Amino acid sequence: MAWRMAASLLLVLGAGVGTATDTLPKRSATYAGGYRLLGADFHVHGFPGDGGLAAWSMRDEARRAGIDLFANTNHNQPLTGLFAQWVSGLSEGPLVIAGEEVTSAEYHLIAVGIHARVSSDQPAVRAIEAIHAQGGVAIAAHPVSSSRGWTDEAIAMLDGAEVAHPLIEQGERQRQELMAFYERGRRLNPNLAAIGSSDVHTTPTMARCRTLLFARDLSAGAVLDAIREGRTVAMDYQGRLYGPPALVGLAAQQRPVARTDAHPGYRRFSLGVGLLGGLGVLLLGRRREMGSGVI
Repeated sequence: MAWRMAASLLLVLGAGVGTATDTLPKRSATYAGGYRLLGADFHVHGFPGDGGLAAWSMRDEARRAGIDLFANTNHNQPLTGLFAQWVSGLSEGPLVIAGEEVTSAEYHLIAVGIHARVSSDQPAVRAIEAIHAQGGVAIAAHPVSSSRGWTDEAIAMLDGAEVAHPLIEQGERQRQELMAFYERGRRLNPNLAAIGSSDVHTTPTMARCRTLLFARDLSAGAVLDAIREGRTVAMDYQGRLYGPPALVGLAAQQRPVARTDAHPGYRRFSLGVGLLGGLGVLLLGRRREMGSGVI
């Protein structure tokens, strides 16, 4: 009985510490070069689907990350993104834009600002045309050398390319491959937008890499226009900036910071204690049932 009570107390302690130390910072408007400077993550997976965070939780995570907007982009289906976009209209918070990660064996393509599924069973050129037909923008997702479907024709049609992505944490080779694709894309399309994305699925790391946009205002239309016109800078997890030198200079003057958690030590403590307590309650409860003959 004493052990069960101790486990229950650990569970309550973990939840209490997590709640007390969790912060949702308010983000004030920032301006640069005559535009509003927005922080964004255009590659986020959510629940239901291939992500762990539900629509309402994703918005809280975006606040913690200090960004103004994100796109929900599950693999080969926009329904979760459309739901998250609808939910966002019910309360104040970061802007949510529906999207999809068009996932083919030959390429991965982020579609932002769409309302219907884009089939992955077609060449990249046709998929980009389908995205544009819906009024959306097309962004090459983590286009490293193993992505074989990127012809010059397809790259020239892109609106953006991920140049800052968690893949770069694996080594310099991955960073150089993303940069090479972006530079190739800029030669084919001078307005190609530099995009930074987290590609978050289950861990709370939204906006670990992010995009800084020079937009007219905080609206879906202004955000999509900023991408189409190449008014973006990508930022990686170390705070390095990628994009047109003039925009990089403007963004650097605002001293953007990479994602930080307000109380990372307390959050880890809360998670560990809460999991330990929950496991104790589960195991001790199971043991009690077995001892009483309950199956």
